[in-house]
Amino acid sequence: MPVLSRRHLRPAVIAVTAIAALSAPAASAVTGAATTSPFVVKLTNSAGACSGVLVDPQWILTSSTCFPDTTGTGAPSLDTTAIIGRSDLAGTDGHTIAITSVVPQTGRPVVMARLASPVTDVTTAAISGTAPQGGDTIQVAGYGRTATEWVPNQPHSAAVTVDATTATTLTVSSSTGPTTCKGDAGGPAFRQNSGQSELLALNHASWQGGCLGETETRTSATETRVDDLRDSLTAQMSSAILARYLELGGTASFLGNPSGAEYAVADGTGQDYEHGSIYYSPATGAHYIQGPILEHYRALGGPAALGFPTTDENTTPDGIGRYNHFNLPSGASIYWSPATGAHEIQGAIRDKWATMGWETKLGYPTTGELGTSDGARYNDFSHPDGASIYWTSTTGAHEIQGLIRDKWLAIGAGPRLGYPVTDESITPDGVGHYNHFSLADGASIYWTPATGAHSIQGAIRDRWAALGWETGPGYPTTDESTTPDTIGRYNHFTNNTSIYWSPSTGAHAVVGTIRDTWASLGWETSRLGYPASDEYGIAGGRRSDFQHGYITWNASNNTTQVIYT
Repeated sequence: MPVLSRRHLRPAVIAVTAIAALSAPAASAVTGAATTSPFVVKLTNSAGACSGVLVDPQWILTSSTCFPDTTGTGAPSLDTTAIIGRSDLAGTDGHTIAITSVVPQTGRPVVMARLASPVTDVTTAAISGTAPQGGDTIQVAGYGRTATEWVPNQPHSAAVTVDATTATTLTVSSSTGPTTCKGDAGGPAFRQNSGQSELLALNHASWQGGCLGETETRTSATETRVDDLRDSLTAQMSSAILARYLELGGTASFLGNPSGAEYAVADGTGQDYEHGSIYYSPATGAHYIQGPILEHYRALGGPAALGFPTTDENTTPDGIGRYNHFNLPSGASIYWSPATGAHEIQGAIRDKWATMGWETKLGYPTTGELGTSDGARYNDFSHPDGASIYWTSTTGAHEIQGLIRDKWLAIGAGPRLGYPVTDESITPDGVGHYNHFSLADGASIYWTPATGAHSIQGAIRDRWAALGWETGPGYPTTDESTTPDTIGRYNHFTNNTSIYWSPSTGAHAVVGTIRDTWASLGWETSRLGYPASDEYGIAGGRRSDFQHGYITWNASNNTTQVIYT
């Protein structure tokens, strides 16, 4: 039985609107009126013509013989156009629209052909979900050759009887003339159900008895069933993932061939390919993910963990990395670079990173979002000097970097000083940098090129702040340290100043020459003990009080005097 090849440029279809209207064939030719079914489509390209059926405003079903050189999903190998809804090919009504993509169906000579633009003013044929039975009368139609015309300007139809049904085909015949002829391949076999045309099968092969120019007398034909494919075909036509895949180029795209079928996931769908996946949800649309980003996304739990992608995988502005954003309510992204690999960043930490310029300021994330034992969250980043963003429910998200970060980590980080309550900031004099921290008594780390990074906290920090921060005593040159007698605490500062604290005296600053004298006596281990006041002015000089005396400084001769009490 010859296949109704689309390569026959003289298309064929037998024609008659009703069995009673069929006349006996003259020289095995079929005559009859053109069909009025607007969903019958003519497909043409440089290799010939065939038929199809409009089943959706943007989709045609036809035979794979209409695209003999196209084996994969994507653009057809030849530029192909569809004529739809035209009452006569000699006229100009209806539509002539390009076929942009084809989707061959596995295991059956059926192709879905996608139109460049939807047709909204032509009635479509609904795909039936029920197979015809032997003895049923149905219609076959197409733009193929008739009993009297090589290339008709109108589609024709014929009533045929279903002789047998297999799992994938229908065998049909006609006692009054031909069934289908060359050029009818891909045309519809259909029936009427409550005024609705229902597509049952597609024209595939025929003996072509009665077709113009044929000497064969047998008129039976084989139709390819589509009723059992209805759910699959309908799902593909409505699939945003398939539409996106076709836009990207189908099997010829960087994604390659599909791996399995589209599947449900969370409140959307996904489709895997050789080199990536496309995910879709009504809220986000369809976007693709690839490579290490896809691997990390899946490892985290995919849509259930981060939501659906809201972007395709994109290149970062610096041209080095790749990323996808996701619709987790609090915001989420996965970033990848060759040096760091793929890591997720989300919520308030991501928001902070974004306000700082994404990868342009702190670099790429080198960890996913991690948790500390006391409930904080953080990401580390690839900044050459080291950088992190830490978040807690009370502090929000703040960045910390370089030597300040190193110092904070070295002295115990959050459990010791608390978490950053500021980003790393520049001091008013433009020389130093600092972060403040959430320790209940207050804590900071200050850095300058000359002093390095040092911590200061509690009552000593309060006193330093009261004296003007770095504009008064200067920058800390030590961390807050314990005195040798283990009773007190102290910091030294750049302006020849120290602040000492003890439980009985509180925190007080000792400055300049008075400080030098106290130091020469042995600091707090001396007979004077801890400072009991800041330095203050007296007639002719300055004075600092201690637990067991005081030191005065004479401005006229730059000398000090120690008085014990």
